[in-house]
Amino acid sequence: MSFTNSPETLGPIGDSADQTVEVLATEMHIRELCIERPSIIAYLQTIPAGKQTIALVHALEVGVTEMIARRERFKH
Repeated sequence: MSFTNSPETLGPIGDSADQTVEVLATEMHIRELCIERPSIIAYLQTIPAGKQTIALVHALEVGVTEMIARRERFKH
């Protein structure tokens, strides 16, 4: 599965049988994920290699928190 930036293909590419991201009850597994988003790549390149994984996890936490807050704002 890969993610691209072009407007007509924004979002995941691949069939539903591809289990690149597997969400379980208490954890998530990401296998062979290719992200082709220049802003994400540029950000992670500023992080030392040994800390890139935790930086990605933190970025996901911030992003999910923001998405939840946006959904709440649009509910009301």
